[in-house]
Amino acid sequence: MDLKELRRMADLTQFQLAQRCGVGRTQLCLAECGQLELRPEQATAVRKVLLEVIQSRAAQLNGVLSSPEAVAV
Repeated sequence: MDLKELRRMADLTQFQLAQRCGVGRTQLCLAECGQLELRPEQATAVRKVLLEVIQSRAAQLNGVLSSPEAVAV
C-alpha cells in the first residue's frame, strides 16, 4: 500500500498529516507522487502518525460493531 492510500485510509488531508508529523505538505505531496523519498526520520514520523490514527479508527469501529445496537449485517 502506498503513502497516499494509507493517508486516505486514515482520512487525513496532506495538510493535516503534515501538521501532525512535522513534515512539509509539499514534501508529502512529492513523496506520494514518487518524486521524493522522505528522509528516514520523516518516514518514521509519517508512519507513526498514520498507525496511531488508523488504530484509533479501527478501535472506534470495533466498539460500534460489537455493541448490541449495531446494525445487522
